[in-house]
Amino acid sequence: MSTTFTADEINEVLPSLNRFALSLTRNEDDAHDLVQDSIECALKKSNYYEPGTNFRSWMFTLCKRLFLNGIRKQKSRGAAVDIDDAPQAQLSIASHQQQSLECREMLDCYETLPNRDKLVLSLIVIEGMKYEDAAKVLKVPVGTVRSRLSRARARLKEITSAEVGENSAVA
Repeated sequence: MSTTFTADEINEVLPSLNRFALSLTRNEDDAHDLVQDSIECALKKSNYYEPGTNFRSWMFTLCKRLFLNGIRKQKSRGAAVDIDDAPQAQLSIASHQQQSLECREMLDCYETLPNRDKLVLSLIVIEGMKYEDAAKVLKVPVGTVRSRLSRARARLKEITSAEVGENSAVA
């Protein structure tokens, strides 16, 4: 590896390269690291430098490319957060198994209800209809919808309570 530039050329460009790196990073320590990385890169890639071209311009280009590559790497890695500062909710992933099991049990209980109860529950609870709209669909008064919904909820609660009682007796 033959160097086509001298240490004097590097020393000559260093102050302006430091200012340029500081303008990019806006942090003195990061700027010094960037300048050091730029000089290291220049030494490694000295065979790409063509003698007679503007050395200062070549160094600034290396510095800028290293800075942009660092930004790309940082974006792909994500933000670094100290584990002590991280929110507890983001440190673990909630298990959906219990929730899926409970949902499956609720659906099984729902299936045991009479059709009249399923219908009123599906219109009000699942579809989110207002009582008046459900009454029009069912062609009954609003009071009837309310009483059917109340009885359907009570039956569903009774069935789920019985299921929970059976499951706890087995376990």
